[in-house]
Amino acid sequence: MKIELRRALERGELELFYQPLINLGTKQITTCEALVRWRHPDKGLISPVEFIPIAEETGLIIPLGEWTLGEACREAAKWPPHISVAVNLSPLQFRNRKLAALVADSLREAGLDASRLQLEITESVLLDESDNNLHLLQEIRQVGAKIAMDDFGTGYSSLSCQGRGRYLTKFRNNHHCGGRGDTDPTSRRQRRRVR
Repeated sequence: MKIELRRALERGELELFYQPLINLGTKQITTCEALVRWRHPDKGLISPVEFIPIAEETGLIIPLGEWTLGEACREAAKWPPHISVAVNLSPLQFRNRKLAALVADSLREAGLDASRLQLEITESVLLDESDNNLHLLQEIRQVGAKIAMDDFGTGYSSLSCQGRGRYLTKFRNNHHCGGRGDTDPTSRRQRRRVR
Protein backbone atom coordinates (compact mmCIF):
# COMPACT_ATOMS: atom_id res chain seq x y z
CA MET A 1 0.00 0.00 0.00
CA LYS A 2 2.98 2.33 0.58
CA ILE A 3 3.98 2.26 -3.09
CA GLU A 4 0.36 2.65 -4.17
CA LEU A 5 -0.07 5.69 -1.93
CA ARG A 6 2.99 7.36 -3.44
CA ARG A 7 1.56 6.71 -6.90
CA ALA A 8 -1.85 7.99 -5.78
CA LEU A 9 -0.27 11.36 -5.02
CA GLU A 10 1.42 11.43 -8.43
CA ARG A 11 -1.68 10.26 -10.33
CA GLY A 12 -4.17 12.59 -8.66
CA GLU A 13 -6.20 9.83 -7.01
CA LEU A 14 -6.74 11.87 -3.84
CA GLU A 15 -9.87 13.96 -3.40
CA LEU A 16 -11.18 16.38 -0.84
CA PHE A 17 -14.67 16.11 0.56
CA TYR A 18 -16.08 18.95 2.63
CA GLN A 19 -18.03 18.55 5.84
CA PRO A 20 -20.03 21.70 6.65
CA LEU A 21 -20.06 23.19 10.14
CA ILE A 22 -23.26 25.10 10.82
CA ASN A 23 -23.97 27.95 13.21
CA LEU A 24 -26.97 26.62 15.14
CA GLY A 25 -28.24 30.11 15.86
CA THR A 26 -28.30 31.36 12.26
CA LYS A 27 -28.59 27.94 10.56
CA GLN A 28 -25.84 29.13 8.19
CA ILE A 29 -22.72 27.25 7.10
CA THR A 30 -19.71 28.99 8.61
CA THR A 31 -16.90 26.56 7.81
CA CYS A 32 -16.30 23.44 5.75
CA GLU A 33 -13.74 20.95 6.97
CA ALA A 34 -11.59 19.45 4.22
CA LEU A 35 -11.44 15.66 4.48
CA VAL A 36 -9.03 13.78 2.24
CA ARG A 37 -10.11 10.54 0.58
CA TRP A 38 -8.27 8.20 -1.75
CA ARG A 39 -10.19 7.02 -4.81
CA HIS A 40 -8.25 3.86 -5.64
CA PRO A 41 -8.75 2.66 -9.25
CA ASP A 42 -9.44 -0.93 -8.11
CA LYS A 43 -10.49 -0.71 -4.47
CA GLY A 44 -12.73 2.35 -4.72
CA LEU A 45 -12.89 4.96 -1.97
CA ILE A 46 -10.36 4.30 0.79
CA SER A 47 -10.86 5.84 4.24
CA PRO A 48 -8.10 8.04 5.70
CA VAL A 49 -8.09 5.69 8.71
CA GLU A 50 -6.38 3.21 6.40
CA PHE A 51 -3.88 5.44 4.59
CA ILE A 52 -3.01 8.37 6.88
CA PRO A 53 -1.00 6.17 9.31
CA ILE A 54 0.96 4.85 6.31
CA ALA A 55 1.50 8.40 5.07
CA GLU A 56 2.83 9.40 8.49
CA GLU A 57 5.05 6.33 8.76
CA THR A 58 6.61 6.85 5.32
CA GLY A 59 6.88 10.65 5.37
CA LEU A 60 4.30 10.98 2.59
CA ILE A 61 2.23 13.04 5.02
CA ILE A 62 4.37 16.06 4.06
CA PRO A 63 3.48 16.14 0.33
CA LEU A 64 -0.03 14.92 1.15
CA GLY A 65 -0.46 17.77 3.64
CA GLU A 66 0.89 20.32 1.18
CA TRP A 67 -1.50 19.11 -1.52
CA THR A 68 -4.46 19.15 0.89
CA LEU A 69 -3.71 22.67 2.09
CA GLY A 70 -3.27 24.06 -1.42
CA GLU A 71 -6.33 22.31 -2.83
CA ALA A 72 -8.54 23.35 0.11
CA CYS A 73 -7.47 26.99 -0.22
CA ARG A 74 -8.11 26.98 -3.98
CA GLU A 75 -11.57 25.50 -3.49
CA ALA A 76 -12.50 27.83 -0.61
CA ALA A 77 -11.54 30.87 -2.70
CA LYS A 78 -14.57 30.03 -4.89
CA TRP A 79 -17.01 30.00 -1.96
CA PRO A 80 -19.02 32.91 -0.52
CA PRO A 81 -16.73 35.10 1.61
CA HIS A 82 -18.45 34.23 4.91
CA ILE A 83 -17.50 30.53 4.63
CA SER A 84 -14.10 29.43 5.93
CA VAL A 85 -12.21 26.21 5.31
CA ALA A 86 -10.69 23.98 8.00
CA VAL A 87 -7.67 21.80 7.25
CA ASN A 88 -6.17 19.22 9.59
CA LEU A 89 -2.43 19.32 10.19
CA SER A 90 -0.53 16.22 11.24
CA PRO A 91 1.90 16.70 14.14
CA LEU A 92 4.59 15.45 11.75
CA GLN A 93 4.05 18.49 9.52
CA PHE A 94 5.47 20.61 12.34
CA ARG A 95 8.89 19.12 11.60
CA ASN A 96 8.89 21.34 8.52
CA ARG A 97 10.31 24.64 9.75
CA LYS A 98 8.84 26.34 6.68
CA LEU A 99 5.26 25.37 7.56
CA ALA A 100 4.15 28.98 8.07
CA ALA A 101 5.65 29.95 4.70
CA LEU A 102 3.80 27.05 3.10
CA VAL A 103 0.54 28.32 4.64
CA ALA A 104 1.24 31.86 3.41
CA ASP A 105 2.12 30.62 -0.10
CA SER A 106 -1.01 28.46 -0.31
CA LEU A 107 -3.20 31.40 0.69
CA ARG A 108 -1.50 33.79 -1.73
CA GLU A 109 -1.60 31.36 -4.68
CA ALA A 110 -5.29 30.64 -4.09
CA GLY A 111 -6.21 34.27 -3.48
CA LEU A 112 -7.84 33.30 -0.17
CA ASP A 113 -7.94 35.74 2.74
CA ALA A 114 -5.98 34.28 5.66
CA SER A 115 -8.87 34.86 8.06
CA ARG A 116 -10.85 32.24 6.13
CA LEU A 117 -8.36 29.44 6.83
CA GLN A 118 -8.58 27.43 10.04
CA LEU A 119 -5.81 24.92 10.70
CA GLU A 120 -6.75 22.11 13.06
CA ILE A 121 -4.12 20.58 15.30
CA THR A 122 -4.14 17.94 18.01
CA GLU A 123 -3.06 18.36 21.62
CA SER A 124 0.23 16.60 20.89
CA VAL A 125 1.41 19.65 18.92
CA LEU A 126 1.18 21.79 22.07
CA LEU A 127 2.61 19.10 24.32
CA ASP A 128 5.81 18.69 22.34
CA GLU A 129 8.73 19.58 24.60
CA SER A 130 10.54 21.66 21.98
CA ASP A 131 9.74 25.30 21.38
CA ASN A 132 9.70 24.66 17.63
CA ASN A 133 5.97 23.90 17.52
CA LEU A 134 5.08 26.99 19.55
CA HIS A 135 7.27 29.11 17.30
CA LEU A 136 5.56 27.71 14.18
CA LEU A 137 2.12 28.32 15.69
CA GLN A 138 3.10 31.92 16.38
CA GLU A 139 4.31 32.33 12.78
CA ILE A 140 1.08 30.83 11.42
CA ARG A 141 -0.99 33.22 13.55
CA GLN A 142 1.11 36.11 12.19
CA VAL A 143 0.16 35.01 8.67
CA GLY A 144 -3.45 35.52 9.80
CA ALA A 145 -4.76 31.95 9.74
CA LYS A 146 -6.82 30.63 12.64
CA ILE A 147 -5.70 27.65 14.68
CA ALA A 148 -8.13 25.26 16.32
CA MET A 149 -7.41 22.36 18.62
CA ASP A 150 -9.31 19.40 17.24
CA ASP A 151 -10.68 16.66 19.52
CA PHE A 152 -9.85 18.74 22.58
CA GLY A 153 -9.82 16.67 25.75
CA THR A 154 -9.00 13.32 24.17
CA GLY A 155 -5.33 13.41 25.14
CA TYR A 156 -3.86 13.09 28.58
CA SER A 157 -3.41 16.83 28.90
CA SER A 158 -6.97 18.02 28.62
CA LEU A 159 -6.93 21.59 29.92
CA SER A 160 -3.35 21.44 31.20
CA CYS A 161 -2.07 22.76 27.86
CA GLN A 162 -4.17 25.92 28.05
CA GLY A 163 -1.15 27.98 29.02
CA ARG A 164 0.39 27.02 25.70
CA GLY A 165 -2.91 27.60 23.92
CA ARG A 166 -2.49 31.33 23.47
CA TYR A 167 -2.02 30.76 19.73
CA LEU A 168 -5.35 28.97 19.43
CA THR A 169 -8.48 30.68 18.20
CA LYS A 170 -10.82 27.75 18.77
CA PHE A 171 -11.20 24.51 20.70
CA ARG A 172 -13.21 21.73 19.06
CA ASN A 173 -14.44 19.53 21.85
CA ASN A 174 -14.46 15.81 21.20
CA HIS A 175 -18.01 14.44 21.33
CA HIS A 176 -16.92 11.81 23.86
CA CYS A 177 -15.82 14.44 26.36
CA GLY A 178 -19.12 16.24 26.72
CA GLY A 179 -21.11 13.17 27.62
CA ARG A 180 -21.81 14.20 31.20
CA GLY A 181 -23.05 17.59 30.07
CA ASP A 182 -24.32 19.99 32.69
CA THR A 183 -24.67 17.36 35.39
CA ASP A 184 -20.95 17.25 36.13
CA PRO A 185 -19.58 20.35 37.93
CA THR A 186 -16.03 19.71 36.72
CA SER A 187 -17.17 19.60 33.07
CA ARG A 188 -19.05 22.89 33.54
CA ARG A 189 -15.98 24.61 35.06
CA GLN A 190 -13.74 23.39 32.23
CA ARG A 191 -16.15 24.61 29.55
CA ARG A 192 -16.37 28.05 31.22
CA ARG A 193 -12.55 28.30 31.23
CA VAL A 194 -12.33 27.51 27.50
CA ARG A 195 -14.92 30.14 26.58
